[in-house]
Order: sequence, then C-alpha cells, then structure tokens
Amino acid sequence: MTDPMQQPTLRLTLFLSLLITAVSAQADWTLVNEASRLNFVSTKATHIAETHTFNELSGTVTSDGSAELIIDLSSVHTGIDIRDQRMQSMLFDVVSFPDARIRAEIDLTAIETLSAPSTLAIDAELSLAGQTAPVQGQVLVVPTNGNRVSVTTIAPIIVQASPLGLESGIEALREIAGLPSISYSVPVTFSLTFAR
Repeated sequence: MTDPMQQPTLRLTLFLSLLITAVSAQADWTLVNEASRLNFVSTKATHIAETHTFNELSGTVTSDGSAELIIDLSSVHTGIDIRDQRMQSMLFDVVSFPDARIRAEIDLTAIETLSAPSTLAIDAELSLAGQTAPVQGQVLVVPTNGNRVSVTTIAPIIVQASPLGLESGIEALREIAGLPSISYSVPVTFSLTFAR
C-alpha cells in the first residue's frame, strides 16, 4: 500500500518524466561534426579527378522542420596546403563569406517515426560566396537509435559553378596552377549524423 505522504512526490516524478519525454520528442536535432563528412570532387585537365572535404560542419533541424547545414569554408582540405589557401582566398573569399549554408524544409515527423532506412527527396537552397542556387537530390535516412539519425546521399549531387558566380574564381585557380581546364561541375556527397 502506498504511503499517502509519498503520493505528491510520485505525482511530481511522473509529471517531470512526462515533461522530459515531451520536450525530448520536440527537441532540435544537432549535427555531430565528428561523425559527419562532406566531400566534393574537382576535375582538372579533363581527366584528373580528386576528392576533397571540409573538416568543420555544423547544423540543426528545428522542431518545425527547418534544416540548415553550415560549412566552414576555411576548413577546406584538399591534401595540399597551398591549394587549400588558394581555394579559401580565390574561390570562396572566406574573409567576406566565411561559410556556405544549405537550407531545406523537411517533414520532421516522418523522420522521427522511422524504424527502418528510408529515402527522402531533398529540395534545398545553397548559399555560397554571396550567391544562392537551388540544389536537389535524394538521401538515405537511417535511424541508428531513438536519438540519432544518419543522412547520406544516394548519388552525388552536382553543384554547378555558374549559378553561384564561381567561374572567375575557378579560372583564377586554373591560371595560377597552370592547368588547361578545371570543371565547372562539382559532384558533392555527404554522410551526416544528427543527434538530439
């Protein structure tokens, strides 16, 4: 038999437990940088392709379904320091535009109720170096536990330099490197982990 003196304490404990569960269900999702990766491929001299990455990513998916991925452009990593520096200054202009942002609206309820991997179409907006362009693709969403989910590109997303006004930066890189060509089409892949 429950001690009447303990009933208020039990009610308070139950209320707090329900409150914490409700808040957790509506909590924002935050990108886990150390468990995430974004790569892009550059093609030079027609046939030479190289994979590069960004080391610093951040982002959130809010309770209303607003998703944002922030790419620290100064964290570009190509494996060659001087090339990293040239990309930062000549292509991205990180002094004026330190990051790139990808924004999208998603059905958060569908993601939070997933019990198995599922595909999701992404219709997003990329802001880079003062310009904005639409990007589309498909991702595989995999719930790893109740509080973590991974989002991975099914196929590379092709980002075109022209709508973002990056042609002059690419040409400057091509000239300083003494290359005959650098492609204006850049395949991008990512594997992102979000936690709440």
